[in-house]
This record gives sequence, structure tokens and C-alpha cells, in this order.
Amino acid sequence: DPASLVILTDRDVAVGKTLVELDLRARTGAIVLAICGSDGASAVPTGRERLAVGDRLALAGTLDARRAAAAMLRSGDAPAT
Repeated sequence: DPASLVILTDRDVAVGKTLVELDLRARTGAIVLAICGSDGASAVPTGRERLAVGDRLALAGTLDARRAAAAMLRSGDAPAT
């Protein structure tokens, strides 16, 4: 499912921000299970990591929540669910 994995690009508003700053879980209901950096390193997120171009975020939650989170990571806006 494409909504389960988001790969950040230089066009995404989430780049340079933390999950705490984005408030992703509260705004969308989705949870980021893991962040895999472009260097191949994986981490269970604490919420304080700065997101970077090439980071791969593994999302969990309902399909609507994952889609909302993906949209928010891209544009900064979470669609109404």
C-alpha cells in the first residue's frame, strides 16, 4: 500500500521538521513506526529527529489516517477524515 511508506523529497514541507513539530499523530491518527535515512540507518522515531530528503517513513494506522499523514508530510495540510 503506497500510503504505508513515504519517501521524502526536496519538495516536501516535512523536510527539516520533527514529528513533534508536525504533530502528525494528533492531526492524522497515523503513527510513524520507523524512519530509514538515505544512508540506510533505521530508527524507531522519538519525535525529535529532523526529517531529511530521502528519509523513508513507515506509517501505521487506518488507510484514511495513513493517507492523511502522507498528504500532510507532502503539503503540510491534513485532509479532513
